[in-house]
Amino acid sequence: MMNANDAHIHALPLFDYDDFLERMDGDAELLKEVIGIFLEDAPNLLSALGSAVRTGDAEAMEKAAHTLKGAAANISAKKLQQSAHIMQETIKKGRMAPIEKLFMEMETHYELLDRALKSHLTQEK
Repeated sequence: MMNANDAHIHALPLFDYDDFLERMDGDAELLKEVIGIFLEDAPNLLSALGSAVRTGDAEAMEKAAHTLKGAAANISAKKLQQSAHIMQETIKKGRMAPIEKLFMEMETHYELLDRALKSHLTQEK
């Protein structure tokens, strides 16, 4: 059954190209450069988050979720940003039971985003 957070995330775009381009002042080259940086950094952020989830390190989880949320926000990756936000807030509330499920959902959003961004970069060449 879908809860309110699931419904909200489901309604968000994976990647809001128009919003991102507007925030880059219409500079498509800068947009591609920032996407490239995200694609380099995000796997390490997700890996750090996964390690923290596996070890149950709430402080490291919260820090990694916060950093990933910011990276996703920088490129208008709305689903990943919201997933990271929900995880961060869940950790702050001390609710550790849903963390593994939230992390798996975040990994799925990242995988979809990764493919979409790489496809976008390929189409722009």
